[in-house]
Amino acid sequence: MIRFGLGFIFLANALMAFFAPSEFIELIMNSFVSNLLPIRPEIFVPIVVGINDTVVGLLLISGIATRRVAIWAMIWLIGVMVIIGSPLDVLEHFGLLFMPLALILGDKYLTKNI
Repeated sequence: MIRFGLGFIFLANALMAFFAPSEFIELIMNSFVSNLLPIRPEIFVPIVVGINDTVVGLLLISGIATRRVAIWAMIWLIGVMVIIGSPLDVLEHFGLLFMPLALILGDKYLTKNI
């Protein structure tokens, strides 16, 4: 279930990147990342963010290479948190980090019902 939830979160973000990219573009423009990008944020968001989030979402939902995809998803989410920078928004995204972490660690460290 965690795999599906995280997959749909990534697919929702992909749709936003393709069809309503202004929020992502604004985040990038207001961060240090805008100076590091080799292309304009208006191009970067749909191409890089949209395609990345689509692929990650579909791989998670399909169950292909789940652990490796979860590792990438965790790295990607940490990158998003660095770009956001706002403590409350970072806190919200911090909660999402536990989803790929659960997929990476597997059942061994998940809480069992008593």
